[in-house]
Amino acid sequence: MQERSTRNMREAILFFGALIFFAVSTFFSLYEGSRLEDVSWEWRYSAIFSNWLNGGVESAGDILTIDYLVYAAKFAPLFPVIMFVSAFILLLQLVSWIFRKNKIALNLVYLVYGVALFVMSDVFMSSPTVGLELFSRIFFVFGFVLVMFGVTSLVKERKDVV
Repeated sequence: MQERSTRNMREAILFFGALIFFAVSTFFSLYEGSRLEDVSWEWRYSAIFSNWLNGGVESAGDILTIDYLVYAAKFAPLFPVIMFVSAFILLLQLVSWIFRKNKIALNLVYLVYGVALFVMSDVFMSSPTVGLELFSRIFFVFGFVLVMFGVTSLVKERKDVV
């Protein structure tokens, strides 16, 4: 009983710690990305969502908030990386709570997330900016770890069933 409550306490601390890191790094990422307003020649390349949804950016007021995160990830990736890692921890923690009883489904979710990270890694691989190249490498490593963990856990679960 004590072991279970200790594990639950550790999971809660991890979750809320990641939540705090996510909130703080999001704030700083948005702050750093707000420099996009001053760099009008970059609007075409970094205001991706504004261009897609609004059909173009004519003034700084047309830029959507999510484009600040894109700009920060491209040119000042420290806080966006912290934001991604903490969001990743939050997501994995939530998934593990949801699929706590069904280990096979949990491992399949890990495999799907790993493959999705591989795809995202491939998309950002040829980026001319240092920040998105860094994200490509991070996505590759996290995807590799998730796929390996998912496969080994599925094999172990299959051996336990048989």
